[in-house]
Amino acid sequence: MIISAGIRISRSMVRPARGGPAHSLDKAPGVATWFSTRRPWNGWPLPALVIPKGNPKNTLPMLTFDLHFHANIHRMPARSKALRLGKIKWYLGEYGLDYLASTEHSYKKPLEAYQRLAETAADLKTVIIPGVESVSAEGIDIIFLYDSEDHLRWGLDQFRTFGWSVRDVARIAADTGALSIVPHPFHLGRTSAGNVLSRRGYSQLLGMTDYVEIHNGSALTFDSRLAGSRAGQLFEKTQLRLDRTIDLPMEDRGDGLGWAVSSDAHYPGEQYIVGCTEIPMAGAEAPLDFLRRRIRFAPYALTQPSEVNSVNSLRLLRSLQGVLKEGLVKRCLRTSEQTRAAAIAVGLTYSVLPTL
Repeated sequence: MIISAGIRISRSMVRPARGGPAHSLDKAPGVATWFSTRRPWNGWPLPALVIPKGNPKNTLPMLTFDLHFHANIHRMPARSKALRLGKIKWYLGEYGLDYLASTEHSYKKPLEAYQRLAETAADLKTVIIPGVESVSAEGIDIIFLYDSEDHLRWGLDQFRTFGWSVRDVARIAADTGALSIVPHPFHLGRTSAGNVLSRRGYSQLLGMTDYVEIHNGSALTFDSRLAGSRAGQLFEKTQLRLDRTIDLPMEDRGDGLGWAVSSDAHYPGEQYIVGCTEIPMAGAEAPLDFLRRRIRFAPYALTQPSEVNSVNSLRLLRSLQGVLKEGLVKRCLRTSEQTRAAAIAVGLTYSVLPTL
């Protein structure tokens, strides 16, 4: 069964980095190397992973982690929510994923998202890690992962959406016991750290976090659609950002950080890539303690974007609709936070300064 045919995966996605842990996936039982016939990445063929038919994915001698996933059930009617969670459960059962981080946006009830996902996966092998994708006062997304529901709940009480600064990431993580990840540093949106910060600021942010997301699967549908269209030439800058999201260049990965490989899926069946490692967990080691080792995950393809342009177009429209809705919500929240800050400032001014 071909798991990643057609996905543009570069050599850096399967080779170990200098000084990093090795990933000898080509030596794992039942795993072979396959070279895509799609256009080459930086001039060389594109390796991908193939699992021969009949070899279940969840029997491979490695651990799989998806550190960026959205249940996307906020404000859904009860019936629609149940159907969405049912589909997620079915796909998780098919994939045999070991660990899944629930990282719903901070303004979309991340605690509820984690609780529902944990209930959904209760009888699966997949362990759900509590987390949140929060947005700073600068408009930058940062993921915080926790070791328990109680710690997630407590962490959410400590910082509001737009109510903290990226300069405080290390302090927030230390104070709340979180593990921090910089997701999709150069994605298309305005919430990507590399698009907002200066080069120096971006480097400083990496120095305060535990992981940087080097491969994000959310760009693959868009990339596949552009690859099959003549319009791709009109979106050169967009393509460059997609390339950096699918495969973050080495110079943008910082020093000493773990490497996250994530689906960033918002809909069932769109977990195209996740992370894998052959590094074993200690007997009673908790998932977050394991992740604190700053593992450099290699990519593992669960499924692939559709090769049918009409299907990809529909998925893109659905994703863009979701992005627009989230953008409107964030704009309202940001305005509300600014109004709140202004009200506090005015209150302090009139209570502290003498009446003239």
